[in-house]
Amino acid sequence: MLGARLAEARDLVGMTQDSVARAVGLDRTAIVLLEKGERNLKVPELVEIARVLRRPLSFFVEPPVPAVVSRRSAPHTAHDSTKLLDAELEGFAVDARGLAELGLLDTVARPVGARVPRTHREAEGAAQRFRQQLGNKRDPIPDLGRACEVFGLHTFAAPLGDTGPDGGCVEVAAGADVLGVVVVNGDADPGRRRMTLAHEFGHWMFGDAYDVEATLDAERMIDAFAIHFLAPRSGVNVVWTRHVAWPLRDRALAVGVAYRLSWSAVISQLCNINLISHDQRDELSRAEPRSGDFLRLGLDWAVELEPPYLSPGFVSACLNGYVTARLTQARTLELLRGILGPNDLPEVEPASLDSLRRSFAGHTSPSRDA
Repeated sequence: MLGARLAEARDLVGMTQDSVARAVGLDRTAIVLLEKGERNLKVPELVEIARVLRRPLSFFVEPPVPAVVSRRSAPHTAHDSTKLLDAELEGFAVDARGLAELGLLDTVARPVGARVPRTHREAEGAAQRFRQQLGNKRDPIPDLGRACEVFGLHTFAAPLGDTGPDGGCVEVAAGADVLGVVVVNGDADPGRRRMTLAHEFGHWMFGDAYDVEATLDAERMIDAFAIHFLAPRSGVNVVWTRHVAWPLRDRALAVGVAYRLSWSAVISQLCNINLISHDQRDELSRAEPRSGDFLRLGLDWAVELEPPYLSPGFVSACLNGYVTARLTQARTLELLRGILGPNDLPEVEPASLDSLRRSFAGHTSPSRDA
């Protein structure tokens, strides 16, 4: 497994066996043997290789997450996928599993009887139910990552490139229960990032990978769910009516900013709920708004899911692990993926003699002959 991970990490950064060997001070033959599993790897060598290949140590030594392995072997007829996305998904899934095993991250019970909506009416109804559980029937969701964590889905916005995949999610087993992780392309436009997260939230809540009756229209139905979850009919109507004196395009801009939607998403939703006609949607789609259009109207777009982003519950779990000495400083910083530096971590009180004694309570001393 270690050799396969080494080859995978090398491929992700586009390095040859020879270039890796030179970077870490080994012969090329050593790298070849390592990848074949025919040479033992010393800890200092592994640390240096991880640094050169820009991967955390956990990438090389933690067992893989079954859901990610399954995702890699699937035909991906519905999901866009790249090696980088899968690597980030696996790394985040392994980290979430580790935090759950330490009791730092809560798991959830899967919804019973979850399935992908079969109609637009079902999709809108599901969005309304989940919003009701959040206690927010029609207002914009200010922190989508925090909202998803209520349902056991944790978010990482990673830089996957302007032309990279939008994102993906997998289920992580932790004991009898599960949790979910999603990686969103942080290099995509802000509105697209939110739509991607809402879409993957739909996949998580509906458990569509396990829904044997799902049709080829599943992605379209989850898209319908996502737009109604982000911008519910009743709330959009309120914003639309509030700006009744504005021209049509400006009213659409106001809705887009209020609910943080991309231009294509907002005009599609306005058409979905019959506030504009299909012809008006087509006309509006011909002119993408510019920054000056929003500023002219005094509209302020709140940017969200900007990389590196981790949902707040995941960050809290890491920091609680650090202050309770269940995580080392190095591991905490690795888990936080650049969000905080060493000087940003909470101060930790040095362990008292009494606490050290308690930690050894119940352990017997080895005999002199042992």
